Amino acid sequence: MKKTDWYNEESIASVIKKVNENQIFLPALQRKFVWKTKQIEQLFDSIMQGFPIGTFLFWELNDRKAIRDLVFYKFIEEYKENESRNKEAILTGRDNIITVLDGQQRLTSMYIALRGSYRYKIPRKHKSNPNAYPKRYLYLNLLPVQSVNSKFEFKFLTEDAAKKFDETHIWYKVNKVLDWKKVELNEQYKALQENNDPKLITKNRVVIKETLGNLHDRICKEEYIAHFDLKNKAIDEVLDIFIRVNNGGTTLSKTELLMSTITASWDKSREKVENLLENINGRGFKFDIDFIMRSCLVLLDKAVLFRVGSFHTDTIINIKKKWNEISHAIIKSVDLLVDFGFDGLTLTSRNSVIPIIYYIYKGGRSKDQERIELKKYLQHVLLMGFFGSHGDQALANIRDLLRKKTSQGEYKLIMKSFSFDELKNSLNMKGKTLEITEQDIDNFLTYKKGRQAFLVLSMLYSNLRYNEIEFDQDHIHPAVMFRDRRLAELNLNEEKIEQWKIIKDQIPNLQMMEERRNKVKNRTPFN
Repeated sequence: MKKTDWYNEESIASVIKKVNENQIFLPALQRKFVWKTKQIEQLFDSIMQGFPIGTFLFWELNDRKAIRDLVFYKFIEEYKENESRNKEAILTGRDNIITVLDGQQRLTSMYIALRGSYRYKIPRKHKSNPNAYPKRYLYLNLLPVQSVNSKFEFKFLTEDAAKKFDETHIWYKVNKVLDWKKVELNEQYKALQENNDPKLITKNRVVIKETLGNLHDRICKEEYIAHFDLKNKAIDEVLDIFIRVNNGGTTLSKTELLMSTITASWDKSREKVENLLENINGRGFKFDIDFIMRSCLVLLDKAVLFRVGSFHTDTIINIKKKWNEISHAIIKSVDLLVDFGFDGLTLTSRNSVIPIIYYIYKGGRSKDQERIELKKYLQHVLLMGFFGSHGDQALANIRDLLRKKTSQGEYKLIMKSFSFDELKNSLNMKGKTLEITEQDIDNFLTYKKGRQAFLVLSMLYSNLRYNEIEFDQDHIHPAVMFRDRRLAELNLNEEKIEQWKIIKDQIPNLQMMEERRNKVKNRTPFN
């Protein structure tokens, strides 16, 4: 394509140089870097083979006020698995910058490969071990490989691992090509000869020189990065374009796009949400941005079904304004979950918690009696799979039963003291009920040891102090008693033996027992 004012092509080295010299940044609406080493290795294999890697979309911002008011981040250079976050860029006094709207994962991958390192955990080493995350750099095997999926072998290796040469592997650190002078192919080849087995290098002289030359050309000479450039665009226009172009590549969920919308207008939103998630997930749960963003919609009495268009500036401002109350209600609700004995495994529906958060947020009481009622609600909706299908509709329906609209147009709680029976009796939703029948009970009794059984047992053992003591789902009659040899001693017929084997792990043979007592009890027969 012909270069124009809005379309350009340049070398990978040229773009990486701009990133390194703090000319190119990431807008706050971009997501975290998520690519694994395999994806980066495959990207460089595509580059070496001359395959297209997609266009990029840049936003040139020449507005000091906009640069000051918005938040931008630097690219990650030294990446550590599960820990690395982009650092905020300090752009005071800057009149112009370039930001990446599409191509963040690819460009970050190139930057890590050519200027930094990638650290991921060694299997079976504890994450607290300082040696569990060694620095790895991108290397290219200068010898040909036989692979269906790739023609060139790129691999992230430690420097020690890369020193191991053999008949099929001669490793070359990819970032060295950025430091080549104009003509340095022969010098690079000589360095390989001096530092490694000269016979092996000489034997493969032709292919080594060809591969080195191709690598340098692809990275430093060829205009491999094609980018469209947005100029003189307002943030609202840019946001709309961002949402449209980021529906490809590494998939962005609708709620992540919603988070992007919020971040564009509320500079600390990403940090606030991540801190909240760290807080509540530290209690043993697996909540995510989806849950937080959906909770915001419900708490602010917006439409439950996600639509980007529903998040206008006034809604974002309202979230920012109400954030302390929102986060407090979420944390307090998670505290209740812990009191009820739930964790990330036994909480089978995250949506089920949002009505509790709504009730707390709107000023509902949570004393002893209300806790009992809230626990009943949670146990029933989870047992009945209330949020399993048409979850948005179910969530909206329950919210409507909790609130009423005042003459001023605000929503208030109908009941300050939560009543599960009142909620259950008011529910009128096709195909949904919280009424437990005898047939349901018969079905519950077949639940096997696990998260579904916990729901039933938590109702049967409702007075246990789950927040203070660890409890196990314990076999009343020890599992060892159901082995073939033991059952044969009881002179049971074959049909009865099979029935007992099935019942062994089901509710009739399960109880909640303190973890400590259960270990002591072990295989003690029931008397």
